[in-house]
Amino acid sequence: MFGVNSTVADIPVPAPGPRDPDRRFRSGLGLASGDRRATPAICPNRVAHWAFAEGLRAGETVALLVRDLSQAEAMRLGLARIGVRVLALDGSRRGEALADSLARSGATLVIIDTALADAYAGVMGRLPSYPSVWWNGPGADFASLDLALAEQD
Repeated sequence: MFGVNSTVADIPVPAPGPRDPDRRFRSGLGLASGDRRATPAICPNRVAHWAFAEGLRAGETVALLVRDLSQAEAMRLGLARIGVRVLALDGSRRGEALADSLARSGATLVIIDTALADAYAGVMGRLPSYPSVWWNGPGADFASLDLALAEQD
């Protein structure tokens, strides 16, 4: 028991655990099956550099349709660094409800998980104009946020 009369030498020091060779990766939700897979950690600073290079400026809005909350938070922090407003869309909403949320947001850009592509497909034909789209996660053939962030230094 440690109390007022304890010294620093009395407090046990935990032994360091084994090093994780994949510590750059965090586990996140997998694609459609919901299993846990390693997804690359997103650095807010790289998001800020990427967004500025894409032409996003303070006062603009970006909508996020992302499952992994840690990735969404990293994106939000990076975008907030350059003054961009961020709206997190609910991935469980479909069709007209998601289209209404997106239309009201006034977003100029949307970042979408590849696993939620079917949800975004339900928005097609329901909006007068569509924001630019960047895809987050494995399986993106074009406009891949993962590849764009990997190019940032």
